[in-house]
Amino acid sequence: MDKRKNEMKLDNKEHYLVYRVLGISAEEGDAIDLYQNEGRFLYKYAGSFMEDAAHLCFVDKYGVNNAKKVKIPNTIGKRPKQYEIDCLVNSDAHEIKWRDATTDGDHVLKENTRIKVIKNAGY
Repeated sequence: MDKRKNEMKLDNKEHYLVYRVLGISAEEGDAIDLYQNEGRFLYKYAGSFMEDAAHLCFVDKYGVNNAKKVKIPNTIGKRPKQYEIDCLVNSDAHEIKWRDATTDGDHVLKENTRIKVIKNAGY
């Protein structure tokens, strides 16, 4: 995050014009940009850590050969070509989710399609 903070000092700040129009000071704009970047960092790294830790709990309970990440072909659409099951134990597909920062329509549609593909594969 320290590296990104230094990079932000050199970032283009043309978007601050919009901030000014909305009554947001340059100092507030800096804080908004900083928190937005810190939030992205948190969701990426803390989220990955939490998902990995949860997967390790399944491995501990069921064994490394019985609790696996598995890729299956997307039988509903063209993109993505495959979906990954976070943890497959026998025929039970466990999806491990960290609170995701993106909740736009495309993301929700992709996750709904993922579940349908997994169900259609018999899991």
